[in-house]
Amino acid sequence: MELKELVATSNLADIALIKSLLDAEGIVYLAQGEHFHAVRPLIEPVRFMVSEADLDRAQDLLRDVTLSFGVFADFLDRDGLQNETPKG
Repeated sequence: MELKELVATSNLADIALIKSLLDAEGIVYLAQGEHFHAVRPLIEPVRFMVSEADLDRAQDLLRDVTLSFGVFADFLDRDGLQNETPKG
């Protein structure tokens, strides 16, 4: 099974929210770097990886969710384009 990156964030609240949403929908994920993040949070964000088969569904799930991302942010939409955090 090939994994694709869904989102990366260094914000603990975002990490908890993303995990909760993915768990509720039964989407299997890998939170890459989650345990290392607790030791050195500014070095590398937690990267949420999902199967290629679940990527569209997971992106749809997060589409209307406003994430703060913290210091590092990387969220690609289904076309591989950078999504921007809403300002305001």
